[in-house]
Amino acid sequence: MARRAAPGAQLTRAAAQWPGLNDRVWVELQMPDTLGGELIRLPTRVEDTGEASLVVAAPGFRGDLHVVAPGLPVTVAWAGTRGRSKQDFLIAEVVRRRVAAWDLAPCGEVVVEQRRRYARVPATGTARLSPVPGDPMQREVDPVDAAAEPVVTAHLVDLSEGGSALSVPVGTWLRLGRLVRTSFDLEGSPVDQVGQVVRSLDSLDPALLEVVVAFTEPVPAADRLRRYVMQTQIRQRRGGDR
Repeated sequence: MARRAAPGAQLTRAAAQWPGLNDRVWVELQMPDTLGGELIRLPTRVEDTGEASLVVAAPGFRGDLHVVAPGLPVTVAWAGTRGRSKQDFLIAEVVRRRVAAWDLAPCGEVVVEQRRRYARVPATGTARLSPVPGDPMQREVDPVDAAAEPVVTAHLVDLSEGGSALSVPVGTWLRLGRLVRTSFDLEGSPVDQVGQVVRSLDSLDPALLEVVVAFTEPVPAADRLRRYVMQTQIRQRRGGDR
């Protein structure tokens, strides 16, 4: 099997982290607008690995003969020992033999998505929510200087390594898609993190909304947030609250 890298690919020597021979994986690719434009996710398996390429059986799908070609970007995802892993690749070669295969050249690092990043636990305390200068959504929806938008005092509802739910007053600038700097105290140490409002829900109090802020990578306080989530889950289990 060829071990030829796609032109311009930045090779990542990540073979030790890759799935093994015959392991189940999924490939994700973006269909062109002429074929619907959706992101599709297809199951397949590993046919071979090397220092600079990963070979997977070519999954069949509608339009594959028109879409699949060297240089096509795809993402490969698999279940690793540390959590769900994924990596971006370019198709270096399409091998059409008895079993058609894609020879993939990596063009990004292996990313591990641990489940604890999405585990949410209750939290208490106040947070300061500040607008982020240069926020595209701020300029599009409310064309005023971000510095003129006041800091919003919010109450923490829950926390995870990847974000937070907060209770805020109705009528603030915190709309879906807005970038926000979230600052709060976590067990005696400050957390200051930029994120994006990804959800806004009515609360039982008509004067309040519950907004969910997804933190933007990198998350400097990730270790402390992860420890807080884990310790809270342990206390909940000891108290019979799962």
